[in-house]
Amino acid sequence: MKKKNQNQPTDAAELRRRAEKRLKRQRPEGGGQKTALESARLVHELEVHQIELEMQNEELQRTRARAEALLVQYTDLYDFAPTGYFNLAADGTILAVNLTGARLLGIERAQLLNRRFGFWFPRRTGPSSTPSSQRPLRERTGNSARWHS
Repeated sequence: MKKKNQNQPTDAAELRRRAEKRLKRQRPEGGGQKTALESARLVHELEVHQIELEMQNEELQRTRARAEALLVQYTDLYDFAPTGYFNLAADGTILAVNLTGARLLGIERAQLLNRRFGFWFPRRTGPSSTPSSQRPLRERTGNSARWHS
């Protein structure tokens, strides 16, 4: 079992007590008394800083809203594109597919995710010498799909 570090404060009150003690050591002699002018300047600085933070927060909220709107827009473009799109991992696992891609394979999109893309294509016994323009393609017709070259 770990021993508790004796130098660490055990609660918030102890932490505050130690912080106030450290602050007293850091103040120069006679520097403990603030003039009304110094206090007003500090209050002004804190108020300005608070307004700056509020303005930054407003800008972050506007930026987030724009990002969310763009996400919806590009998700719609991806999902409803007339071309099938597949996002694949290095090993060929399907990470994402749009609706057209799922429709081309005749499988629901959820069933395609995390499955190997190559599973949907015929196996070859050796390297192909056939140009890619002559390789078999899967064609979807009605409720069925077929391979053709």
